[in-house]
Amino acid sequence: MEDKRKPPSAEDTGGLKLCELGQEVVISAGSRVVSQGETPEFFYVIQSGRLRVFRETADGIQTSLTELGPGAYFGEVALVTGQPRSASVETLTEARLIKVSQVEFDRLLDQNPKLARHIINQLANWLVTGDSRLEKEVVHQVKLRQISWFDYALMIGLSIVLGLVFNIYNDNKIPLIYGWGEKDNIPEISLKQAQEDYQKNQAIFVDARKSAFYDQKHIKGTFFNLPFILTDLMYPMFQFTLEQTPGAKDKTLIVYGGSFSRRFDVELARFLKSKGLEKVAVLKDYSGWENAFPLEEKPPKEAASISLGLAGLLEWLPLSIFLLILIPPIRRSPYLSAVCRLLLGVIFIAFALSKILRPAVFALNTVDYGMMPAWGVNLWALALPWAELVVGLFLVLGIRTRAAATLIGAMEVTFIIGLVWAILHHLPINCGCVGEVGEPVNWLKVLKNTGALVMTIQIFLYDRFFVLDRGGFILRDRKI
Repeated sequence: MEDKRKPPSAEDTGGLKLCELGQEVVISAGSRVVSQGETPEFFYVIQSGRLRVFRETADGIQTSLTELGPGAYFGEVALVTGQPRSASVETLTEARLIKVSQVEFDRLLDQNPKLARHIINQLANWLVTGDSRLEKEVVHQVKLRQISWFDYALMIGLSIVLGLVFNIYNDNKIPLIYGWGEKDNIPEISLKQAQEDYQKNQAIFVDARKSAFYDQKHIKGTFFNLPFILTDLMYPMFQFTLEQTPGAKDKTLIVYGGSFSRRFDVELARFLKSKGLEKVAVLKDYSGWENAFPLEEKPPKEAASISLGLAGLLEWLPLSIFLLILIPPIRRSPYLSAVCRLLLGVIFIAFALSKILRPAVFALNTVDYGMMPAWGVNLWALALPWAELVVGLFLVLGIRTRAAATLIGAMEVTFIIGLVWAILHHLPINCGCVGEVGEPVNWLKVLKNTGALVMTIQIFLYDRFFVLDRGGFILRDRKI
């Protein structure tokens, strides 16, 4: 925006020339002429060169107001009002200025009413122009902060499409819905009937859960722990033991486990049927066995875990940033938002890539939490890693960052709920963040995720550093 001001004429100043009143100075390019907030001393008229007028906040955000060229002037507002400078001015090129002192400027106004009216008229024009500019900025900020449903549809839709397409060409692909289209010929046995068979020693109980769950709690006298994920490896030993057990061929094999999705129970029963074992059934009341049968229990143990590498180290940073957010000036800093964006983006991208290639493994990790029905597990395992990748990339690139932060915040809330559920139910699992491995499920892990959740809130409220809104990329140095 060009400033159309012209310097007072000789007629306006009672025949006096500014060059006779003031002092001529030459200032090199990139120099600060006046600074916002300083006490005013001089009025300036530009003879040659170009200068930039801008305001700057305490945390360094600059707002460019205008550029001035030959014939324009500045500095009169502070001299008239007696207030500190309202903006800063710096040279874009070498500039030649006339510098008029406060005393000379006051004498001009006292002796020349026409000059005073000229300045008052200019100040009134600035007020009108400033109001219009303020309105435009407010409208711009409102539009920038608006989140449309399109933002969410874009990210969620892109994640689902990528997950489905990649699953088609993935050697480790999984069905969209577990058991969909499969004819289930596995009989179920009621809890009451299973109790009678247990008391009469007419059944063999096989635990289909992972070994950590079995070691923690199982039906007393369970014949064998045969985790479905290890059936090919462990079946020869199971078969040998079964053949060496007197009367085993006349007893019903009752498979139990207790996962909400029934995945381990049913899959193991199908496997045993495929091996020629006819008398196989699954316990109908998948969780009732804990109260219906005598149990063998051991104190809960923390699940085995390994380091998550770089992503695991980065997960510690949200705790530090959480402490920084407690400091008000830092809490509102767009630079902190940029750090949060980059950090969360890298973490989510790293975790996503580890799960995308092996969705079946992630699906089994989801089953361990015991919170999701069978029909939702595979869809979750396909869509979530791609959603993590998409929102992570959007955060790093500065695209739709408020919507991306909202989605990551929703994921973090989901993760926190799952972790708390696992802790309260003493589930012997790790977080499953990276394939089969991950960190232990404990309150420290909850704290890490809470720190990440706070970071998404900071991004949502204060992010404005190189972000792509509907009008293009926005930098900290804004021209309005």
